[in-house]
Amino acid sequence: MKLKLNFKHGDIEGIIKVSHVNDTIVIITNGHNGFYNYGMFPFIQEELLKNNISSFSYNFSHGGVIGDADRFDDLEKYEKNCMRLEKLDFIEVHKAISSKYPKAKIVHLAHSLGGIPTTFGVLELEKQNIPVAGAILLATVKKLDIWTKEVIEQWKTNKVLFKKNNRTKQELPQGSEFLIEVLNARINWNVETALGDIKTPFYYIHGKEDEAIPYEHGVNQFLWKTSNSELSLIEKGTHTLNTKHPFQGPSPQLSEFLDLAINWIKEKSK
Repeated sequence: MKLKLNFKHGDIEGIIKVSHVNDTIVIITNGHNGFYNYGMFPFIQEELLKNNISSFSYNFSHGGVIGDADRFDDLEKYEKNCMRLEKLDFIEVHKAISSKYPKAKIVHLAHSLGGIPTTFGVLELEKQNIPVAGAILLATVKKLDIWTKEVIEQWKTNKVLFKKNNRTKQELPQGSEFLIEVLNARINWNVETALGDIKTPFYYIHGKEDEAIPYEHGVNQFLWKTSNSELSLIEKGTHTLNTKHPFQGPSPQLSEFLDLAINWIKEKSK
């Protein structure tokens, strides 16, 4: 079922699947170029539902993907997207779902660059004394400044960085606010520092053959979060757990991830 949320800073659209057996809801936050219909994520929602776990998977307000599309049709919004907005999306979605289902325990599931707004969003929710049952971070980055010096210099010169999306063949514009965040990442978006303050349980899961974000990112984050932190490495697992978009069916690596994640969610929901 579609669920639309309207906020002052932008509108959120996503897919919500509700189980009437259990009162746990998983909120799925994709990576910077992700969306709720991407590859394995609809399947993940179906598998959660089979295990009596509700879920909400959403598109960022400025992610550029409109509705059920799988390409970036609003490049004006995409250019404005940044970690500040994605973190705001994360926080407002959490509050909205919590308000809609006040008895539910909320667990977050983040993928790839979605780990940044999730980490800093959880930290902010804790500061506001808003409960979070836990967060699963799948193949997430340990830092925001992951671009090369050459790319950064090009970005600084042009104010906008156009990066070709290999799947859609579109030239996607990364804007100036995102650049400023990347340049100041070690101060304002320092994952290691943030993890030192977070008390919410985090579970890092990473494929050992991740071609986009090496599994050391997951290991480092696990080590930085010295309490309430768990780690699992999936043998031969790639960035999307050996699955593709359009989705062609589950892989052994995706099945392993689901087993690990579902067991952990059930444990944290007790």
